[in-house]
Amino acid sequence: MAAQDQPDFDGFTAESTDDSRTGWISVGPGETHTGELTAYRPWAGDYGVIEIDGRPFSLNKTQRDTLIATLVEGKQVGLRCSEEQKSFENNDGETVTYYPTQIGFKDE
Repeated sequence: MAAQDQPDFDGFTAESTDDSRTGWISVGPGETHTGELTAYRPWAGDYGVIEIDGRPFSLNKTQRDTLIATLVEGKQVGLRCSEEQKSFENNDGETVTYYPTQIGFKDE
């Protein structure tokens, strides 16, 4: 699903039909849960976990793909590689050297 195909949730008011304020978010048939995205852990669970107002929700593949498309697709991306070399010791005790890179996004 492309970002422009997102469903309309009437302005995303910070309201929820979910009365539970602790633990994982569970949205049942006909319910809506909205709020501020406070964390994204892409490698948690099968397809990533987001937090809405500090409460976790496990994404499915379609939700993960929609999140990535909404946040990333269509934005300008820049990569910058440092001129300073860094190093660390790996699990085998060997020194690994690398040049750190940064990534940045901006809307056009």
